[in-house]
Amino acid sequence: MKLHFKLLFLMLITSITLQAQKHQIYSKSFDVNEQTTAIFNLDKTTVSIEESKDDKIHFDYNMEFINYSKKEIDSIIDNINVGATMFENNITLQATSSNITPGGSYSVDEPYNKIIIGHFMDIRIAQQNSLKSNSIKELNKIRKSKNLINKEINKNTYKNIDEFLKYFKSIDKKGKGKSITEKNVKAYLTYFVIRLPYYVKLSINGKGSNISFKNQIFNELIMDLDRGFFKAASLSNPYNKIKADYLTRFRVEEIIGGDYTLKNIIKGLIGSIENAEIVSEFSKIEIGEIGENVTITDFNSKYWFYNFSNNFKRFDIFSEYSKIHLFYPETDFSFEVFGNNTINHIDDIKIEMQPTRNGEKFHMMSRKANGKTHFSGAINFDIIHGVIYTYNDTFKPNKN
Repeated sequence: MKLHFKLLFLMLITSITLQAQKHQIYSKSFDVNEQTTAIFNLDKTTVSIEESKDDKIHFDYNMEFINYSKKEIDSIIDNINVGATMFENNITLQATSSNITPGGSYSVDEPYNKIIIGHFMDIRIAQQNSLKSNSIKELNKIRKSKNLINKEINKNTYKNIDEFLKYFKSIDKKGKGKSITEKNVKAYLTYFVIRLPYYVKLSINGKGSNISFKNQIFNELIMDLDRGFFKAASLSNPYNKIKADYLTRFRVEEIIGGDYTLKNIIKGLIGSIENAEIVSEFSKIEIGEIGENVTITDFNSKYWFYNFSNNFKRFDIFSEYSKIHLFYPETDFSFEVFGNNTINHIDDIKIEMQPTRNGEKFHMMSRKANGKTHFSGAINFDIIHGVIYTYNDTFKPNKN
């Protein structure tokens, strides 16, 4: 029985040591200007978007096959439909596939019960050797740096098949692990690279697709992605409007400006964010650093706020049924909590704020700035039916 790995993330592969069959799926370029708008309609497609070095949009879609027959290759390629057109300075790309896994697909010719999957150790565990327990409760208390979040964002990116296969071993007759060799692998890889100038307005409609933005992206971006994977180095445009629903991963190293609607995100990682607003539901999101003027409106998600910039000015969160892990800023700040029926944990102390009879919100917690050191900003919570875990400081419950 073959063990089949479906990679639901973008494989940034630059070289392959195997004897691969290369096929060009699509290649085309268009001249553009500052009034050009690009619309990408993607279905089960993986794309890497980069900045163009000239005044053109370039589409380059290639595939590589390892140990596939010609008949199998033709069958896969025949089910890929891709094409771009230009009309009245608007470029529209249609890219669909009916039977391929975005990014790539691997099968290993070994019995399922003879495969050992490498241990993907959480970075938090590796950095905290002094912990006596690696329980979820203990891990949640560890403050991650922004740089550590960014490293986590970029892990699990493989440059080639050999690197990927290091995470897997087969067991020989003596019960010892041995490396899986290339001859045991059957794979195909997709490389769809789109390059466009920074001034082109971009709209993306994606379904079951993996989208990656390389380097800092200044383009105005409107995106609606339903299922798939999203990764970006830096999104830097105040007019960005991004919607993401049912994503396995949402990973962005830096967000500067824009509105983000994030729903049903299995794992969200944001290195830093400033001058932006998030509306979220049923998600799990970690943020390395909160910068100036950030607002979050949430329903029933889990958040980790690890650090704050020295001048974050104001951070507002409006939430219901949320679980929030808050690591206090390292400089002076104020913290106010309004709401109803909320529990606060300070280390091992649990404080329950009982619900009011009429359900009205009231002033539940307060931490005033000390006025002696640099004031970095004000944290304001408006929370109902929630749980707050606070670390590294104290607050005073309001007795009203």
